Amino acid sequence: MSMPNSDPPPLPPSIEVCIVGAGPSGLACALGLAARQVPFVIVDGLAEGQTTSRAIVVFPGTLEAVGALHPQVAEDIMATGVCGNSLRAFDRHGQPVFHIPLTNLKTNYPFGMFMGQHTVEEAMRAGVYRSGSTIHFGKRMEAIKEVDGGAQYELLFESGEKLRARYVVAADGAKSFLRSFAGITFRDPYTKKEAVPGPGDSNFVVADIVYEKPTDNVTRDGLQLNIGDDGFVLTGPMKDAVDPERHLFRLYVGMTGTPPRNPDLAFLQGILDKRGPGSQMTPPNVPRIAKVLHAARFRTRPALADSYLHKTKGGAYILLAGDAAHTHGPAGGQGMNLGICDGSALALAIDRHRTASLMKEDAGHILESYAKTRREVGFGVIDMVQFMSKLEAGGLSWAQWFRVVALRIFSPVPFVSNLLAWSVSGLGTATKA
Repeated sequence: MSMPNSDPPPLPPSIEVCIVGAGPSGLACALGLAARQVPFVIVDGLAEGQTTSRAIVVFPGTLEAVGALHPQVAEDIMATGVCGNSLRAFDRHGQPVFHIPLTNLKTNYPFGMFMGQHTVEEAMRAGVYRSGSTIHFGKRMEAIKEVDGGAQYELLFESGEKLRARYVVAADGAKSFLRSFAGITFRDPYTKKEAVPGPGDSNFVVADIVYEKPTDNVTRDGLQLNIGDDGFVLTGPMKDAVDPERHLFRLYVGMTGTPPRNPDLAFLQGILDKRGPGSQMTPPNVPRIAKVLHAARFRTRPALADSYLHKTKGGAYILLAGDAAHTHGPAGGQGMNLGICDGSALALAIDRHRTASLMKEDAGHILESYAKTRREVGFGVIDMVQFMSKLEAGGLSWAQWFRVVALRIFSPVPFVSNLLAWSVSGLGTATKA
């Protein structure tokens, strides 16, 4: 789908905006700037785009944001993914906990599109190329400094190239070089301590698997969460570009301990046999894995940047988006969606700030509003994910019993069901800035 530049031009000596990181948030910002004809370059240290990923679902709010920037990209995403209309959860006994339908949402996209993040990025890259822009892969930044009395930043790359820009977008991930340079601390929003690896981190495995044949208790039109005593199993359907007849699913497994470095078929099947779909039935009716296409382990912790903005005295900016600004666990499939919406909102804010500056108007509040508002949105998403993570963790505590019972009683109520769907969809916060 994407059309990589066969021979991309060298970096220009200067530009209005430099986006560092060609993941979902950086690509969304690029699409937004291209749509508004704001001069920019986007660079990434990787030699090419990602071919594996953790995220699986594009929610309605994200489709709204992408569709507003580049309608063809939204259409490509919908053509490539599996259209899903709900989120379902089952307890350790296989009994329903909640069913959240997306079909009642007031949007042009009352559904989620289930697909790997790398496939979403491919569609977004194609949109950037169609706009006439270039993605400069293989450009690893090694230094940055203020120049022109702080009116610009100068970025130095391992290739020896230098680039000056007034706006530098930090879309360079959770270990952001730019965030560190700006002196912005990445904190646990609850303890207020710096977010560093520790024993309280969440461990999980992500795998792309092919079932021999999905059993009747495997949801094929949405996300399915099975809550076990030792953690969760989450599955979502995906399209198989290699063989449409194969039963391709993305599998997430929560772990109480450290998972193996390279989770194999036997390990994953053992988890399904213990707490996957149909494991609590008599007799058990658990789907069998035919093949593991890719599997990896991950550790996560909640983290939120103290600020999404750093400004020099001369009026140059470093602006955070995506994982450089916030991280959290996989519950609810929010990470990629939040990053794309950050990038979309940031493109709008940069355009407004640039226009106001050219008109000699007071523009400071525009980017400050982006930083403040998107940070509030980020914290709200982290809060929701933390609640869902506690639910997914399972166990036999009274708190877990109460969460399950409360959801089972109240989630069927139309008002509550619609509120849950609205919260997960991102429609209330997608373009908020």
